[in-house]
Amino acid sequence: MVRPRSRAGIGAGVAVFLVLALLGGAVSCRGGCSRDRKVLRPVEGGLAWFPPEAQIVVALDFARLRATPLWARLAALARSNPDDQAQIDEITRRTGFDPLRQIDSLIVAFPEEARNGGAMGFVLRGHGFDQARLIAYVRDQVAKQGDDLFSFRRDGRTLWATHKQPTAAGFFADDRTFVFGAGGWAEKMAELGRLALSGAEQNPQLVHLVERAGVTNPVWAAAVVPAATRALLAADSRLQSGGGINRLGLGIDVSSGFRAKLFADLATRQQADAMATELTRAIQAAKQSPQVLLMGIGPYLDGISARAVDVTSEIEIRLSDAQIADGVERLRAFLTLARQAPVPGFPHP
Repeated sequence: MVRPRSRAGIGAGVAVFLVLALLGGAVSCRGGCSRDRKVLRPVEGGLAWFPPEAQIVVALDFARLRATPLWARLAALARSNPDDQAQIDEITRRTGFDPLRQIDSLIVAFPEEARNGGAMGFVLRGHGFDQARLIAYVRDQVAKQGDDLFSFRRDGRTLWATHKQPTAAGFFADDRTFVFGAGGWAEKMAELGRLALSGAEQNPQLVHLVERAGVTNPVWAAAVVPAATRALLAADSRLQSGGGINRLGLGIDVSSGFRAKLFADLATRQQADAMATELTRAIQAAKQSPQVLLMGIGPYLDGISARAVDVTSEIEIRLSDAQIADGVERLRAFLTLARQAPVPGFPHP
C-alpha cells in the first residue's frame, strides 16, 4: 500500500486510503427476527455481498455524515495541512474522484477468525467513479513499489489484484459500487449480491443486530462475539462479566451534538446488571483520575452512563455541539504539535 508522506496528517491519510481502497488489495436474535423485507435486506442489501460466515460488520454513511456540523469541522481539519491537501488534490486531478465528497458509504465485514486467514471484505458506494482513470492511477502507484495489477474473471465479473497480493482483489459491481475481498473472500463476493436473499443476509442473528444498531445512523456496528473473544474477556479481571457477552451493537448519531449507544447482550440478567455496575464504577474512577483532570476532559465523562435492560447492558454517550467543537480543536492542536515534534507518549510519524 502506498503510505502517506511521513509528515502528512491523519485527514489526508484516511482520504488517500479510501481512494486507493477502490482497488483494495491492488494497493495493499434477541427479541426474535421478523421475516419482512425491511429486516431481511437492511442497508439496501449491502450485507448480501458478504459471505454467510461474516460475523462482524461496521458501516459509515458518509452521505449522512456530510449533512452534519461535525463533518464540516472534520473536513476543515483534513484540509488544514498543505501536504494533506496536496495529496487530495493530486488524487482528484489524476482520477476525477474526490474522496471527501464522492464516497457515499462504506461497509466492512469480517468472519469469526479473521486473523487466521486475513479474510475480510468491504463494499464502497459513491458517485463519479471513472474506472479507467482509477485503475490507471493505482497501477502507477503500485508500479512505484515494484508491483503491477492483473485482472481475472469470476462469475462474469472482472477482478483486479496485484502480483504480490493475489489473494486480495476487488471489482466494480456497477458505476456506483466497488466490492473488495481478501483471504478468499474476493471470489466469494463476486458470486454473491445478485440474489434477493444471499450471503450474510441469511444470518438472521446478524441481520437483527444490524437493525438494532440502527441503520439510519451514519455510523453503526454489529458483532456476534466469537467464543475465543468471550474467553479473553472472561480472563480480564477488570471486566469479569465480559465473558458472558454474546452479541454487540453500536449506533452513533451526530445530527446534533454526539450520541452513541453501545449494547452488549449477555447470557443472564444478573450478568447484564453486573456489567452495568462495573462500567459505572469505571466511569466514576476515571473522573477522579489525575490524568483525566489534567487533560480537562472530565466534563466529557459526565455524558457517559450505563444501565441494564433485561439481559442487555447499555452504555450511552451524549456530547453537546460545544463539546464536539472543543474536541475537534483539541485534535487540531494535537496534530499540529505532532507535525512539529514528537508528542510525549506517542511515536513520531
